[in-house]
Amino acid sequence: MDAEAWKKRYQREKSARKAAEHIAEEKTREIFFRNQELTKLAASLEEAVKERTRELEQQNLSLEEHRDKLKNQRRMLQSTNQALEEKAIELEKISRYKSEFLANVSHELRTPLNSTIILARLMLDNSEGSLNTDELHSLSIIYKNANELLEIIEDILDMSKVQAGELSIHMEDVSIHDLCQTLEEQFRPLADEKSLAFTIDVDSDLGEWINADRKRLKQILKNLLSNACKFTPGQGRVALRVFRDVWNPDTDYTSECLSFEVSDSGIGVPQEKQQTIFQMFKQADGSTSRNYGGTGLGLAICRKLSDLMDASLTLVSEKGQGATFTLSLPPGSLLPNTEEHSPSSKDNDFFLESAGSDDNEVVDFNQQTVLLVDDDLRNSFALSQLLQKQGLKVLLSENGQQALELLETERQVDLVVLDLMMPTMDGFTMLEQLRSKVDYRMLPVIMLTASSSAEDEKRCRLAGADDYLSKPVEVSELLTCLHRWL
Repeated sequence: MDAEAWKKRYQREKSARKAAEHIAEEKTREIFFRNQELTKLAASLEEAVKERTRELEQQNLSLEEHRDKLKNQRRMLQSTNQALEEKAIELEKISRYKSEFLANVSHELRTPLNSTIILARLMLDNSEGSLNTDELHSLSIIYKNANELLEIIEDILDMSKVQAGELSIHMEDVSIHDLCQTLEEQFRPLADEKSLAFTIDVDSDLGEWINADRKRLKQILKNLLSNACKFTPGQGRVALRVFRDVWNPDTDYTSECLSFEVSDSGIGVPQEKQQTIFQMFKQADGSTSRNYGGTGLGLAICRKLSDLMDASLTLVSEKGQGATFTLSLPPGSLLPNTEEHSPSSKDNDFFLESAGSDDNEVVDFNQQTVLLVDDDLRNSFALSQLLQKQGLKVLLSENGQQALELLETERQVDLVVLDLMMPTMDGFTMLEQLRSKVDYRMLPVIMLTASSSAEDEKRCRLAGADDYLSKPVEVSELLTCLHRWL
């Protein structure tokens, strides 16, 4: 190879070496910068890790605090639950004491009312003609006030039962005719006294029987009619109409029902008060109680009773234009006329129809002997006066033990009228012992007690009572009951 060739080779190698050195220098610079970036990145990651660690430590601390709060809340919740359980037990005791108190109050109020009403009713008869007009008027006021007091007691007891959820319904077959006749007899004198036009219309296409709670249905209608008479001035109009109606008229699922419509031409109820009057202790106007009397419980109880019977109670009224209350019984209440609903089959196991017979057919008794067992001398006196005037002999006992001893010596007893709550031996214990003796298993026993409890009535009937009447008892109801068993 000549010198020129070596020179070119040398130049090429030199150029190549320079290029290699340049590349190496570039790579070195690039690596340097990459190292710097990696160092920054590492520092950044380390800082991020530290930051994240601090956040996790903070979250952990927060979780621990939250856990401590939850523990405290759980302890507070457990403490609250325990307090609530103790409160519930205490409220249950208070409720039981309240029920016992009301039962005792009911007994203590009904017992003197029974003798007051019976004696006032007997004196009002003025069978010997010895009382003058003023005395008879005074007696009529006593009789009327005693019955009004009884209604107030019934309302208060019903209110208590409503609040305790103890109101119950007992469905049975009810005669529309008998129901309307009873209402006619009760409200006709009141309407005549105020010179009101009083009518009861039953559509001719209705059957005779419905399935309802007789006592509660009558209670609602009596309350509505009583209000209608009370809030309608003299020369006004009060009407009861019974007719087929449409159930749920505002929906697509309509059917046939039975409605009782009580209308009047009285003072009416303003639109803004038409829901208020169905609430406890509230009347349409604060002055209503002062002007017309009443506790403000009646319509609220009626609405509760209506709900219990799955019925509806509505009001249409304008102030000064009268009011129309409509009680609609649910579909199925109107029964077909069949032999199954004949008057002889009205009684059921526990709730006998006590006022079903015609009072006009009642005649005096024939010196049968009635053993009257009652620890209240006022009641014993009033009832013995009543029964003796009806041609009955009366034997008196103050408690069950004394009555059982009397029965051992006095065998000619045709019927026992037995109080329930008495000292020494109560009526229920005496009834059980009486029915355990063969000689007295067929002896009629009528329970006459101040207890209005359905449970007491059921217990007595299961023990062998033939009938059950509550004090104060209507004279006609008691006599009808006696005629049934003598």
